[in-house]
Amino acid sequence: MSHSFTLKNGSKALFNPEDSRLSITTPLGEIQHSTLGRAESRLLDLLLAEPGVIKSREQIIEHTWNDRVVASGSLNQVVFSLRNLLNDSRDHEILMTIPRRGYRFNPAYVSAGTTPQIQPTPAPVELEIPRAPAPTADAPAPVPAPVEPKQPIAWLSIAYAVTLLTCLATLAHYTFSAKAPSIEVASTQRDQLTINTLGSSRDSARALYTALEQQLQDLPKHLIGQVWINQSRSNYSISCIRADQSTRNMLFNPQQKPLASLLAQCLEVTL
Repeated sequence: MSHSFTLKNGSKALFNPEDSRLSITTPLGEIQHSTLGRAESRLLDLLLAEPGVIKSREQIIEHTWNDRVVASGSLNQVVFSLRNLLNDSRDHEILMTIPRRGYRFNPAYVSAGTTPQIQPTPAPVELEIPRAPAPTADAPAPVPAPVEPKQPIAWLSIAYAVTLLTCLATLAHYTFSAKAPSIEVASTQRDQLTINTLGSSRDSARALYTALEQQLQDLPKHLIGQVWINQSRSNYSISCIRADQSTRNMLFNPQQKPLASLLAQCLEVTL
């Protein structure tokens, strides 16, 4: 069963857990497709099956990994990846963290029902039209009712035609021009800190690390955890997974604050 929901920018999302396909239609009508990883797909399906219901970390791990032993930070990484795909990495309004309890999908963003089903067309009902009595010599013949103009029907036909052309154009765009976005990660280990940079390709992810490498030289040696850095125009979004598995998300502008100081703050370490 497919799940439909909206994003904060007004885009419409449709998720099919059978093939792990996430389709996002922007307000401009552009369609983007992503094939989620197994863990991301199972987590999203679990939360969307009962929007608003809090799922504990234990429930999620059991459902997502089928009782397999996984690293302690695996769930945080899957949640981080999903939030990036849903453009929810900053304020977590869609995929919500409930402190010390677990996660839930915000029901305010879930569309009513699931994939719409076509209702059967009702059988036509035959109406018996009463016959007018024949005019008599004493009674005047009834005046026929004025014939309503058929212009609204013509306008209705035009509206149907425009709707059909719009659907065909959307289908053509879906078939020929839609490309699935991808997220690649380049990871670098610095003592007990793992720095992950994201990009649309492996090369762009490495290029982002190279661009920030000079600022990373000032990092203190005792930082522990994982850091995810993604560039968004002139700003950078930073997500941190601390040693105690808690998380924090921040925005970084290189013109306002040094990166090393911001990472220390994100990991709750004072320089």
